[in-house]
Amino acid sequence: MKRFALLLAFLALLAACAPRTLAPEARLLGGEIRGLELSPGPALLLGLRVAFQNPNPVPIPLSAFGARLRVGEVVLPLDLTLPPGEKEEVLLLRLTPKEALATARALLSPEGAEVALEGQTLGQPLTFFRTRLSLPLEPLRVRRSGVNLFLENPNPIPLRAEGSLVLLGQRLSVRVDLPARGEARVQVVGFRPGLERGSGRLELRLEVPGFFAQEIVLPL
Repeated sequence: MKRFALLLAFLALLAACAPRTLAPEARLLGGEIRGLELSPGPALLLGLRVAFQNPNPVPIPLSAFGARLRVGEVVLPLDLTLPPGEKEEVLLLRLTPKEALATARALLSPEGAEVALEGQTLGQPLTFFRTRLSLPLEPLRVRRSGVNLFLENPNPIPLRAEGSLVLLGQRLSVRVDLPARGEARVQVVGFRPGLERGSGRLELRLEVPGFFAQEIVLPL
């Protein structure tokens, strides 16, 4: 009995002397819209670049800390194992109108959406980082070539635009489907030779299919 008590005391001493696993650190380096899926349904593809620091001499799984990435109302549990030292990861999320319409709209607005990496340690809440991320659309660029008008889309997602060409007192209907990071000719209904010499503007309703639309004006 005495030997058993001594063994228990020895094991308790070893446990007390064992190094405690330290929580890793993380910081958000940036984010980007990586594309827009249109089939089978619209979905924005979001990539977040995160830098991790594991202060322990052995690999640790983030699941041990209940780590979860939260972007607006979207929560993604993280099942990554971090090696000792520093490591960068790109965390991918797929935002659909059904599950994350408000989050996608917030990300594409100047106000942005809240992004946080959370977990827990020793039963206490743990926040690795909490910040806001805004990824607004870059402005379209218009180019004239003779009687043709072209719109350039510098964004990584396709866009749809329709509205009016206001030129020399006339209002003509226009429509264009813009590829991601590409250019397309504006289709003008009722355009006549001679109008290309005037100055005017494009009044467009710009749409991210399935997510939101905004009104823009582009001078010619």
